[in-house]
Amino acid sequence: MKPTSPVEHVSNSGSSSKYKGVRKRKWGQWVSEIRLPNSRERIWLGSYDSAEKAAKAFDVALYCLRGPEANFNFPKNPPEVVGGRSFSPSEIRAVAARLANQVDDQGGADNNNDNNDSSNDNYARKEQCTSSTSGAVPLQA
Repeated sequence: MKPTSPVEHVSNSGSSSKYKGVRKRKWGQWVSEIRLPNSRERIWLGSYDSAEKAAKAFDVALYCLRGPEANFNFPKNPPEVVGGRSFSPSEIRAVAARLANQVDDQGGADNNNDNNDSSNDNYARKEQCTSSTSGAVPLQA
């Protein structure tokens, strides 16, 4: 029997995903959520039109909660969120949604391939939250 990697989930259900923290709704939307460490509380990360976008949102939230050594869905291209370890759950949700959707908008949504294509660099860009009250999260080049 072949062992599965930590991000692969084996299930007969049509709502399962190969990505951690991601599931498919009956009507086809992919959703993502993450559990806070040492708590039963969850952070809702949103609904997405692809499993990859939902998985990227999960990776960003995981980075904010666990740091750069976490088990990411896309280990070859982990997110870097400056100051993410001190974000509130609402800030984590906002940054995760922004990065997950931004990747698709800028043409870097296909992170399933094994080559290191520079189009995927948009996902790994560093994010920084300038103020918890403004909600602005500017990109750094």
